[in-house]
Order: sequence, then C-alpha cells, then structure tokens
Amino acid sequence: MQEERIELVRPQMGTSRALSVRRYGKAGASPKAYFQAALHADELPGVITLHHLEALLKEADDKGEITGEIVVVPFANPIGLTQYVDMKPLGRFELRSGQNFNRHYPDLSHALIAAVDGKLGQDADANVKLIRAELRKLIAQHRKDVSPLTDLQDLRLTLAELAIDADYVLDLHCDWEAPMHLYISDHNWPDAADLSAQIGSECSLIAEISGDNPFDEAFSRPWVELRRAYGDQFPIPMATLATTIELRGDRDVYDEYAIPDALNMFKFLQRRGLVAGDPGPLPEPKCDATPLSGVDRVAAVHGGMVVFSVEAGAQVKAGQELGYVLDCETGQKTPFSSRTDGILYSRLGIRLVVPGGYLCSVAGEKPLPGREGQLLLSK
Repeated sequence: MQEERIELVRPQMGTSRALSVRRYGKAGASPKAYFQAALHADELPGVITLHHLEALLKEADDKGEITGEIVVVPFANPIGLTQYVDMKPLGRFELRSGQNFNRHYPDLSHALIAAVDGKLGQDADANVKLIRAELRKLIAQHRKDVSPLTDLQDLRLTLAELAIDADYVLDLHCDWEAPMHLYISDHNWPDAADLSAQIGSECSLIAEISGDNPFDEAFSRPWVELRRAYGDQFPIPMATLATTIELRGDRDVYDEYAIPDALNMFKFLQRRGLVAGDPGPLPEPKCDATPLSGVDRVAAVHGGMVVFSVEAGAQVKAGQELGYVLDCETGQKTPFSSRTDGILYSRLGIRLVVPGGYLCSVAGEKPLPGREGQLLLSK
C-alpha cells in the first residue's frame, strides 16, 4: 500500500486542507478501480465501509493478490468536514458559494472527441488505451486552463484527476432514510447488474444525464458521447463503469452494515479481475433497473410536520397514503401519496417541512407523464 497526501489550494491565510489517497496493487496497472466516500461530508456510511474494505485490500496486497490498481480516497471532502451550523454538520453544499459538492465536474466529452480524431482503429483494446491516454492529457490541460483559485475548484479537479482513467469509479454516498440503492448511466446497464446484485441494491436507477455533471457522470459520459459521435466506425467499449452507491440512510453507520458491504465490494473486485480469488456465487438480484424519469418526487403542499406511515424500502401503490403533513396551528392535516407503483427508496430525514419541501421518492418502472427526459437532481 502506498499513501499520499495531496495539499489543496489554501482557502485563507493560516489554514490548509488536504486529501489522503491510498493505492493498492501496482501503480498504473490495469484494470483500475477508484473508490471515494463522503463527497457530501456528513454522509458517513461510506467512510466506515471503506475502512473495512481497506483491511481486506491490505491483506490481499500483502499476499500479492491484487492484479490491478485500486485507489481509495477514504474521505473525499475536507472542506465540508469543517462546516457546522448550530452544532449540525452541513456537508452537501459549500457554505461560501452554495454549490453542491457533487456537481460541476469537468466535462471532457467534446474535447475528447476532437482529441482522438484520426487516431482510432479497429482494435478495441488499443482504442481504450488511446482514449485513456487522451483523457489524462485533457485533465492535465484543464488544470492549466482553469488554474484553480479556490479549494473547492481544486478539490473537484484533484478528485477528477485521480479517477479519470479508472475502469471502475464507485462514489459512496447515502440518503436521508433509505434502503441500499444506486445510480448509474443507462449505457452501463446491464453490465452493472452484477454490482447491483452483489451489494444487494433494492433500487437501481438509470439515466444518461441526471443534471449538472455529478462526479460519476464525469467519467461515464465521455465514453457515451464518444460512442455516439463515431457510431459503428470504430469499436469503442463502454470502458468505464461509474456509479453513485447510496449506502442506506445517513444514520446507518454500523459495523453490521459496513462489514458485509465492504466484503461485497471486495467480491465485486474479485469478479471483475482486480483481485485474485473466488468471489463465490452471485447473489440473487433484489431489483431490476428502473429509469430515473420514473421517479415520483413527492412534495408537501403546505408547511408543518410530516408523519410517515410507510417505511423506507417499502413497495407502495399509486394513490396509497404514505403519511400526512400536519399544521398544528390550523389543524390542517394533508395526506400525501405517489403517482406510481414502486419502491419508496428515499424518505426525508427530518420531520419539519415547508410548502413545496421534499417528502419522499418512489421509483416506478416507467417514465411518468411529463417526466420523459426531465432531470432529477438526487445524488
């Protein structure tokens, strides 16, 4: 194992921030997997999961069983780690700019299409090697062009540099109250069905674009656009599987979850040829993929406190009462429901809501009317 500390741009005199990066296997070896946790800094289930995964990786590394390269960033957001208001950690948005830490990553798609023009051939493996080399050049040029002035700009760019040439990019998050679920490009499905089954995902949401270029899409989308641009002229595999894995809810920081989750990710690495050994039989999948455009994001029609009658992870029917919002001053009590059958895969983690405030999300099997192609900023 090799450990590196990457200093970020100093945000202010007398302060500094840095990323810890750990590498297992042989630097530059293929295939390459990249893991990070807590990009939203108050989402900690991924941190404890990587803690247990790293114990497995270290043992495998000591035995020479890692056949590729595995990069781990155990805590991907030192900026958000220090953001507290009224004793509450606030790690989803940077307080200075208001920007979501999981948005606005470099989109190298168009530059990549131009960079490989006239260089592709009929050997798929050679094309992948070429494309990855060009991506490394482009991200290095992007740093020169942007010359990041803030630690947020530098954080985004540094994380992108670490993951740009990976075969597998796993960004570990969590929801408020939720079962295990994941987001992934529809171009990575059904290739990613083994990952979904291995981790026990109860809802696997697919879309080409979810909005504002979140971290995972910064690495899957260039391949999508490249394949679209060149069509059948050259064999270009969907060579990067990038996903956002939601490890249940933000309070689910328990070894009883994290140890099996870490083992399942280790088995996925074995199954994909990054670690030697037999992962055993693939578990039966708990779900098939459903479109992100099939999600009904239920909102409150007035302020008050929410009282749920259905647990996160439950299968529900369209029109079924999922709970109610109570205004204790006026006595107004308003039930709420979903427009679709499906799994209630996300639920608000606090119980005070404002008009139009988020309550829960239900994932249906088909796009909802008026939602075809509509973006849903969920990650």
